[in-house]
Amino acid sequence: MIEERLSTFAGLPVHAFDGDPEGGPLPAAGEVAWGIYHHIHDNGVWGAEVPENFDRFLREVDTARVTHLVIGFWGFDCGEFDPVERLVAAADRLPRLRALFLGDIRDWDLHLSWIRHTDVSPLFAAFPELEHFEVRGSDGLRLAPLDGRAGARLRTLRFEAVMLPAEIVRAVTESELPGLRHLDLWLGGGDRPDWLASLDDLAPILAGERLPALRHLGLENAGAHDRIAEAVADAPVVERLESLSLALGTLTDAGAEALLAGRPLGHLADLDLHHHYLTEEMGARVREALPGVRVNLDDPQGFPEWLKPQWSRLGLDMSGSYISVAE
Repeated sequence: MIEERLSTFAGLPVHAFDGDPEGGPLPAAGEVAWGIYHHIHDNGVWGAEVPENFDRFLREVDTARVTHLVIGFWGFDCGEFDPVERLVAAADRLPRLRALFLGDIRDWDLHLSWIRHTDVSPLFAAFPELEHFEVRGSDGLRLAPLDGRAGARLRTLRFEAVMLPAEIVRAVTESELPGLRHLDLWLGGGDRPDWLASLDDLAPILAGERLPALRHLGLENAGAHDRIAEAVADAPVVERLESLSLALGTLTDAGAEALLAGRPLGHLADLDLHHHYLTEEMGARVREALPGVRVNLDDPQGFPEWLKPQWSRLGLDMSGSYISVAE
């Protein structure tokens, strides 16, 4: 569950530009990430919303100096406010834009699976200096493969989703991204396997054939984490990574065993496995096998081993496993 708005983005604090009449003086335009949000009064009544606040932002802020921008909840669809369309139209007002987050939306505003998008491809042509791009939500999301010019400066690319369309993963693998260092894909799960990316879709990344500068890979919030771990364990790309994340998903002892039996991981600075289904014994084995690696095993899931016999006698099912953000 995503409960809070971003407090920082791409190295800068987020300043909420939400129409709050008591918001105080504006910070220097280039020293914060500008968060375009809706405002809710203390009595719960909604005030100014994102479309209005975006227009105010263009009027009241020296946007020629803005480098980081975050767009919050714009509505239940893109009919009245299409963030891509509005950003592209304002591209000449944002010549220094380097970092963009679409969809900083909390779960109680709108569930992740309900966040509606359109084709984000035009953003890369409109903002050729873009280095950091993140999207939350995937309903309606489209992306065409980026050519060397459109993706030349991109360093960080993140997609947060409950069910990330396979077409998005394929677009990433088919893009020319020579400088991309950080890639996070929330692959998701669910009852639409035809919709989700397969291991074949991930193969160009895992084989190291694409993304020559990649140093961080996150394959997260995935319902098939054991299978993904098995593929990662033998993946040539691992040798040049500095950090690896298989967090937020359904990793069990079988997946962890595959990681330990695969290519060496001792060169990593970080291995993030938080929100997992490992036993305490396997967690200890992972830490012991990787003494020089910062291993994150926070947020263990499932039922304690000592409780399983009692629940089994009651006929209760303890086999379920769930990704961290499933709706």
